[in-house]
Amino acid sequence: MTIEQIDSGKVMILLKNSDMKDFALEYSSLSFSDPHSRRILTRLLSLACSKTGVSAKNKKMFVEALPHKNGCLILLTLKEKKRRVYRIKRSKRMLCCIFDDAEALLSAFSSVSDRLPDSELWLFDGRYYLLTDSFSGAETDLLGEFSRCYVCSEISASKILEAGKHLGSTKEIANRIKSR
Repeated sequence: MTIEQIDSGKVMILLKNSDMKDFALEYSSLSFSDPHSRRILTRLLSLACSKTGVSAKNKKMFVEALPHKNGCLILLTLKEKKRRVYRIKRSKRMLCCIFDDAEALLSAFSSVSDRLPDSELWLFDGRYYLLTDSFSGAETDLLGEFSRCYVCSEISASKILEAGKHLGSTKEIANRIKSR
């Protein structure tokens, strides 16, 4: 058996026919899916790394086996693993105003309906939720007198959007109130 380092990331192992017999290996059955071959190849790889000083830790390893007239040639190629970077998209920010009862909601609409941003009204868990994605501090000040307002992510609001009952847009509701 001959072990030789070709460059910083390649090692060549030459197994003679006698080495193949000693390890009970045959080129035709040489595979990582075969448990015996896998065990022998793992031992050979660790021997090659210790003999050449090449470290296989945190590296991808490509193993190529080629038949040779005197045995088998195994070529190990080591490459650095690329570190995966995951980016989390920042979700859209929304203004969520929670009205505890219909009286607070109607008071808000009668007082500030002409200055409300275009938004949607939802009924969820016995409370009224006003959700809008275009807002400024003025809306929070206007509606803060009648409700609890906070800025939430689109993900947080999805619970209301999925399980709540849609009552309409602020313009539709303001028109309904005025027509009565």
